[in-house]
Parts: sequence; C-alpha cells; structure tokens
Amino acid sequence: MKRFHANRALAMLLFLLVPAAMTWASPDPRLLSLVPPGTQIVAGVSNPMLHGRTGGFLLMSNEDVVDHHDFISIVGVDDSLIIDQMLFVAGGSDTSKSGEHGLLMSGHFDQQRIFKAALENGASVSEFRGIRVLVQRPLGREIGTFKDVRWLALIDSTVALFGTISSVQQELDRHLAGSAVDPSLMQRLARLRRDDATWSLLGAVKPNDQIKHVLGSLDPTLSDLVQDGDSVQFGVRYGKKVEVEYEITSPSSASAQANANSLTHSPIGGNRKGSYLLPHQDLTGDSAFVRGVVKVAMTRYEAWLVEVAQPAISDQGQ
Repeated sequence: MKRFHANRALAMLLFLLVPAAMTWASPDPRLLSLVPPGTQIVAGVSNPMLHGRTGGFLLMSNEDVVDHHDFISIVGVDDSLIIDQMLFVAGGSDTSKSGEHGLLMSGHFDQQRIFKAALENGASVSEFRGIRVLVQRPLGREIGTFKDVRWLALIDSTVALFGTISSVQQELDRHLAGSAVDPSLMQRLARLRRDDATWSLLGAVKPNDQIKHVLGSLDPTLSDLVQDGDSVQFGVRYGKKVEVEYEITSPSSASAQANANSLTHSPIGGNRKGSYLLPHQDLTGDSAFVRGVVKVAMTRYEAWLVEVAQPAISDQGQ
C-alpha cells in the first residue's frame, strides 16, 4: 500500500450535529462522483452545524482542518448559507501531488455575495474551463505556517469546492465530464451503515501522538485503528450509545489474524465501563478484513468531548 507523504498527519475536527432523532442522509452521490480515484483520505459528515456545542467528530488531514476553518470564514457573509454535507479529501494516487487537499460541500451558497466579500478582502478571481473560481491565498493568521493557494468554486449554488488548485481542478474536470463515483470508493462506503453521522476512510496515514492519545482516551481500540500500515475505515452512529464501527484492511490473512487477535485482547474487553468490542474477521477473497464495533455510553462520550474540545487538538504543528 502506498504510504502518505511524510508530513501528512491525522487531525481531529469536532462538529455540532443536528439532533440524533433526525435521519442521517446517505453520502451525496454528487459529491462522491467528484472525488478522484486513489484519494487517500475521504471523510464525511451529514448535517453539520457551524456554531454551538460540539456533538460529533471525524478524522482528516491537518490541512483539511485549515481548509474547513478558512472556508467558514470566507462564506460567513452569506446569511442564506446552508450546508447539508461535507466531504474532506486529501492525498491521491499521484505521489507528485501528495500535498493536495480540500473540501466538497452540498447545500446552498450565494456565489455573488461570497465572491464580492472575498474580493474586498484581498482574494482574486480566475477561470477554469469556463467556471469562475475564487483564488484565496493564505489568510493573515496563517502567514509562515501555511502556504497553499486554494480555489473556491461554486456549482449551481448547490455545490462548493474549496481546496488546493490541483484538487479543485480535478474535481471540476470530473464534474464537466459527468464522471461516475469511483467503484472502489462505493465499495468501501457500502460496508458502512447508511445512518452513520460521520465516517472516515483512511489510507496509510501517520497519526500524531496527540490524536492517538485522544482516541485512546475514549477507547484504547480506537487508538490502535489509526496505526501505520493498514487502511482503516470507520463510521460513527449517535443514539443512546455512540457506536464506532470499524474495518481494517490488511494485505494478507496473516496480518488480519494478527490484528484480530490484538483487538480481541484489547484491555477494554469487559473491564472498561461504558464500552465493549465486537470483532470479527473476513479472510475471503483478495483482501483480508477485520471488522468490529466499539460501543460507548453517551454519558462517557459527552465527558470525553468536554475533555478533548481544546484548540490544541487541531494544532497545525503536529
């Protein structure tokens, strides 16, 4: 499996989610169809709210966290703004473009108002294949720590693309070509539950110690899931309990067996109040999978959110 660029690391982003009683939407096929094949991190959230108390989390690259914060700053002028779904993407099959990253969003976006305000604040406008794009250089608070120039493209007021130039160009190319969703992406998503509020598909990424500690403080198993070497995906469902369903893809049955044994003998097995692990294996076919569910009591989860809801979680220096 191709390993991410050495400087690529996982970061955590916390969201306020709409009440759990609402129906979570399946990933928007319009957004999924724009994700290029081979993208190393794809993470999604349904019905995110922009302000208030945090209720959910997912993992993405450090750069995606910056993109999210900057996008919210840029579109804050739009009082008609609606965001239904967000996808966070990073990395790709082309190793020469390992620094690519960005956001894809569905909802409602007032292009005229957003572009006008951004231009007044120092952005510029360009064009790509007949589509106007906003050119956003690093914001003042990022000088010296973040250097990527990014594009913002709004399609029919219902889709927003914000990220590095190459990333947005690839997504616009797929939009104009009417590309279908990458089959491998669809296969991975099909193994997640339709009512997951947040989900993450991770390649061979490099988690920093802080992320491993934060996940491990919720449940030791979750820290194990983001170790180097295997691709991992997980979806999170919020109800009376928080359920984190995970799948580890291993290059061989032997590796899958080792992962299964490690997770089965996790210290949470009945000894950690409020959580438990249900692992099982699928060693058939060309790939070997280990799947399981970590269930955490809502009271423990809410206490964990209070503990980890600190700005340092998304520190760019990690």
